[in-house]
Parts: sequence; C-alpha cells; structure tokens
Amino acid sequence: MTGTTNRASGRKGRRRLSIWLGFAALGIATGAVWATGFASVGGATGANGSSPMVAPSAPGAHAPDLQGAVTAGSPLTVDWAGRWGSTASTNFFTVDLSGKPGTQTFNLAFLLTNDISGDGWSSLQLELEAVDIATGPCDPADFDGTNRPRVMAFDAQDAGVYWNGLAGGSVYCIGVNASDGNDTDGTFLRRADDTSGPAEYPTFVATVDRAS
Repeated sequence: MTGTTNRASGRKGRRRLSIWLGFAALGIATGAVWATGFASVGGATGANGSSPMVAPSAPGAHAPDLQGAVTAGSPLTVDWAGRWGSTASTNFFTVDLSGKPGTQTFNLAFLLTNDISGDGWSSLQLELEAVDIATGPCDPADFDGTNRPRVMAFDAQDAGVYWNGLAGGSVYCIGVNASDGNDTDGTFLRRADDTSGPAEYPTFVATVDRAS
C-alpha cells in the first residue's frame, strides 16, 4: 500500500512540474513578444520629372572698339610725262586714335586690294608715311618724307606696309609726299607705254588693331 501511494505521489509531482514548466515557457515566449514593437510601411513612385534647365542670358551684340577709326581720303593720282609718272602729296587715310589713352598702342596697315598685273605698269613703288597730329583733319602738306617712311614695292598681290606700336591719343595720316617718280629708294612710277595707260590704278585698304 505504501509503495503504491509513493508511486502515485511521484507521478502527480512530475505532472505538476511539467505544467509549471509549460507555464514558464509560455510566459517567456509571451513576454518576448510583448517586449518587441514592429511597424512597416511600403513605397511608391511620386513625381518623376527632369531637373529644370539653367537658362542662359541672351548675349548682346559686340561693338567693335575701333569701328569708324579709319576714314578714306584721296586716291592715288599720277601725272604722266612719257613713261615717267609723278604725284602730288596725298592723304590716303586718316586713322583717328585721339580718343584712346596714350598708354595703349596700335598697329596700322596699308594694303593693296586689287591685281594690277598687265594693266600697263612697268614699275610701281610708293614711299608712304604715317604722320601723327594732335587733331584732324589731315593736310597733304604734312607729308615731307620724314614721318615714319615705309617703302611699298608692288611686287606681289598681297603687298603692304605696316606701322606697329603707335601710341593712342593722336590722329595718324597715311599718305605720300610729292615725288617726281624716279626715286629708286622711294616713290618710283613707270608705265609700259609712252602715250596711254595704265588701264587700272591700285586700290588700298587701311586697318588698325589694338597692340597693347
């Protein structure tokens, strides 16, 4: 009897222990859930546009700084005596830099612009000058052969003479001194016929550019 009772008591004790262990496990599991919080949210595409462009400003027209600085004077006029030519003092171009600072420098060019080949010239050479005066207008009497003389030989269709590094603040007159046309180191004028021609005379352009 006693042995039976002890076995029954042991089985009841083990059942109670199993129940308590089950409650403990449930409590631990339940406590773990209660101690943790969760939240979730989804995603969606909103506006999907391109980045706005950076609009540039409209550029204004560039006004050339030296526009109108060069004005034309008189053409080359030659008097003929047989095949020899002579010319009076002549102002071809006026380059007005009087409004520019004297600290700025400029380059001047005197260039042939047409082809006089076969037009009745046998020899053509001009001694040109660039005379500086305080204010205009240019006077042909200002040319005397001593003002920055340059000899222009008409031996190519791109013939020209140049004056570089001229200071601002002055007016420059480009032209020739009077000549009898037989100066081998200066103005030299010969035509190919005794009584007629040349059929065409040279034409010129003058340019000015800022140097510094």
